[in-house]
Amino acid sequence: MSTAPPPMPSAQPTEPGLSQISRIINTFIAPRKTFEDIKQNASWWAPLVLTSILAIAFHYTIDKKVGFDQISREMMSTSPQFEKQSPEQQQQTLAIVTASTRYGGYAAPLFALIGGIIIAAVLMGTFNFGMQAEVPFSRALAITMYAWLPGMLWSILGLVSLFVGNPETLHFQNPVATNPAYFLDPATTSKFLYTFLTAFDVVSLWIVALLGIGFAVHSKKKISVGTGIMVVAAWFFLVKLLGAGFAAMRG
Repeated sequence: MSTAPPPMPSAQPTEPGLSQISRIINTFIAPRKTFEDIKQNASWWAPLVLTSILAIAFHYTIDKKVGFDQISREMMSTSPQFEKQSPEQQQQTLAIVTASTRYGGYAAPLFALIGGIIIAAVLMGTFNFGMQAEVPFSRALAITMYAWLPGMLWSILGLVSLFVGNPETLHFQNPVATNPAYFLDPATTSKFLYTFLTAFDVVSLWIVALLGIGFAVHSKKKISVGTGIMVVAAWFFLVKLLGAGFAAMRG
């Protein structure tokens, strides 16, 4: 007498992934949930669109309330090379700086995408080759884009300052008081010191922490969150140090 075959085990239902809105919210309040969800779906378009819209809105508002003619003069006022130019050369330089600054800001989505790809590739290589993390590039890019979400605060605070404060006092290259360099005069402060102090920006350090969390969560080989953050922070401060040195050499 034959016996009936044992019933096949039923597949465990997979938990539905987070919506894009939930991912964005959790990036601020529960980032591990967002980064865990990227394992199911490495979509990264939502944070790119959101941060780009706010960046373009801030740029447009500067154009209308301040004007990039004034912005370019303020930017060049601390350049010794500019001061050595003849009046005709200064006008040509100002025209070039004004045009590149005005229209370059509207290409924020493209620059953000290129920057995200570069950062994701560098960090993926660092964690994969240095720590056997085995994070695929698609996830590395998604981690990077979501980790950048706090950067929206720069645009939001900048917009508030333009509407509430005095637009004439805006420093285009460091527009909001999230780092110690904001409170110094760029014309009289050492270029090295001023540039390096921008590294101690609360939003930038928040982004560094999120990147470290994201790569630690996705690492195949167990990496602590603290180690992940330290690796990203090492790259961040190295880039800032090199930038400060370059600023000092330009004078």
